[in-house]
Amino acid sequence: MNKTNALLLASTFFSGASFALAQNVEDTDGYERLTQYASGPVASATIISEYAHHLTVELLLAQDTSYCDVANVYSNTGGWNNNGEHVANTRVTIDTNNPSKLTASVAIPEQFLSTNKKLRVSCYDAQGTDYKVQVNIPGAPDVDWQIDVTPKGEFVHQPYSFGYHSEYHVSSRLTVNNHNNQAYCSVVANRGVELGLFSGKESKGPFHSDVFTANKDVVNVRQPVLYQILECENAAGKTLAVKVFSLTDPNGIYLLEDQLIVK
Repeated sequence: MNKTNALLLASTFFSGASFALAQNVEDTDGYERLTQYASGPVASATIISEYAHHLTVELLLAQDTSYCDVANVYSNTGGWNNNGEHVANTRVTIDTNNPSKLTASVAIPEQFLSTNKKLRVSCYDAQGTDYKVQVNIPGAPDVDWQIDVTPKGEFVHQPYSFGYHSEYHVSSRLTVNNHNNQAYCSVVANRGVELGLFSGKESKGPFHSDVFTANKDVVNVRQPVLYQILECENAAGKTLAVKVFSLTDPNGIYLLEDQLIVK
């Protein structure tokens, strides 16, 4: 082997070794809004967006001489050797008033709104060392709401208006996974009828996940419908569950509207 080829081989070897030494900085704080890093070019990352459709993460550099340039979002299947499915990519912008503050912002496709994700940011310190900084991004809360409403009292007929069931029984089972510990759930609309869906209350939080059951007899004060909307919100988005039951059919009570909306 001549001297030129040997130098080229050595250059290729050391270049590959340098690439292999890129350091991974993991998010070990779960899926919370704020992540703080003990080492690397990024001191902290904060999810500042409010809705699952558009992700915005603010990064604070540990040193002014560090920088980050590009970022990618993946579905979070765990582990550095498994990136998961690619969701979106974005550039990182610098705050003109504070060079140590960076922002990564990107739209999230509909099919990934409720999926746990990770933002992986390419960053470099003052020595040019390559870092891959991971930020865990929770999917919007998972809400499974099963509810039955059955007649209990008499049906009141009215000659010039709608008839209605005078009393009914509600049996509810609500399963929630908020994906992080700082999430809240609450009933945001009920037309004055409180069912105590969250362990006898109309709200719950902060909590990660739980199962809530409710059984209640309700006296109907001439209402044509039972109308309930609940909302669960975590660091990255909101999930609304809507249930509307008709109370005006003498033959029974039936579901008019059943929606699950991710915002």
